Amino acid sequence: MAHTNLTRRSFIGTASLASLTLAACGGGSSDGGAATTAAFDGKVTGSISAHIQGYDWGAGVDKITLVLDQALDAIDVDSLTVTEHKQTTDWTAEDFPVIEADFPRVITAATVDGTNVELELACDPNSGSPFLYTMATGFNTWSDPYELNIAIAEGAELTVGGEAVTELAVDAMPNEFTNNAAEQGWSTDSMETKAGTTFQYAFWNPEAESKNLVVWLHGAGEGGTEATDPWVTILANKVVALSEDAFQETVGGAHVVAPQSPTMWMDQDGNHTYIAEDATEVTSIYTDALEEFIDTYATQVGAEKIFVCGCSNGGFMTLWMGLHRPDKYVGIAPICEAIPDGAISDEQIEGIKDLPMYFVWSDDDTTVVPETHEIPTVDRLKKADAAELHVSTTEHVVDTSGEYKDEEGNPYMYNGHWSWIYFDNNECECNDDGLKVFDFIAECFK
Repeated sequence: MAHTNLTRRSFIGTASLASLTLAACGGGSSDGGAATTAAFDGKVTGSISAHIQGYDWGAGVDKITLVLDQALDAIDVDSLTVTEHKQTTDWTAEDFPVIEADFPRVITAATVDGTNVELELACDPNSGSPFLYTMATGFNTWSDPYELNIAIAEGAELTVGGEAVTELAVDAMPNEFTNNAAEQGWSTDSMETKAGTTFQYAFWNPEAESKNLVVWLHGAGEGGTEATDPWVTILANKVVALSEDAFQETVGGAHVVAPQSPTMWMDQDGNHTYIAEDATEVTSIYTDALEEFIDTYATQVGAEKIFVCGCSNGGFMTLWMGLHRPDKYVGIAPICEAIPDGAISDEQIEGIKDLPMYFVWSDDDTTVVPETHEIPTVDRLKKADAAELHVSTTEHVVDTSGEYKDEEGNPYMYNGHWSWIYFDNNECECNDDGLKVFDFIAECFK
């Protein structure tokens, strides 16, 4: 993907968006306030900004704001149509090519305030994402292009000062994106390590002083610093849950940082080399660099207790960092982790048994099969009398919000690999004693 659109996808907070809107709406005159109004010719022009929400299943554009050059008299959900034009992977074709396609969006609410029109859009696990996931790269990147085409709905009538709008010309490409993570205080930065790796990362700091730090390690789809940016890492996996009250109040406050791998955490040699199911040894080219990053960031924010968690590829790296330096962290939570049990030595099992651990997976995970990964590893840890070992498993991963259902009205079923959804929502309960994962992390920080 070209980088041209990445520069325009700057994120601004709500205050900045308000300033932008007010600037667009303002219009005094030099005659003491008597505005001169040109005759309305039926044409309305404008620009668009978009808001991205991080959901359980990923990111979705849930709201757009039109800044028009004329004030509409009124508007409702049936006045306009919104058509999303973007890149997408054609999962029905051989080799899964990337194509450009149009997707109608459903308007759920519409309001007008002067020359501003706000449209709320329905999002679900299959619609609304501004990201493109490709089999060719294995990464989520920004769709390029990403356009929202606005039109007057068939049969609808819009008016300005009682006169009919005959043409609506709104720029299809959003000039700004906001997101719920930025609104909740998340920021991004980069750090060059002495080990030679530069990490881009997203971070969030609590208002009150805290000695706790949570490190989130993303899945393979959210890697690729050269192709994307850290906003993808937290919007695609709903990492914002770690900055919300439910988590922060439970653990007593914690800094949160989410570094982005330049390729993928389990990269064995810098060439995106995955690990074979029957591997007897594993490593990561980012081991030393990530350890340095975590240490440096912890020092910067004054953290003395570090908890590491992550999913899939990040679950691999979570467990790997624990195996590498079990004395450094107060606990780990590997979610659908991807280290084949055959690549973990008996010495490593013995070395990690005193580290508090909370494993999470779904039994129907076909991406990282539990029978060759977590299940035998957990069995070995139990036989080694692991001091603080918890496991939370489910048969499937289904929507628990009640918002998404299948055609039969049953809760929407996600891919079995997506067990991080239960972690994000604190719905993981230990199979043996019912301990919830947020409470486990709180215990680790004591």
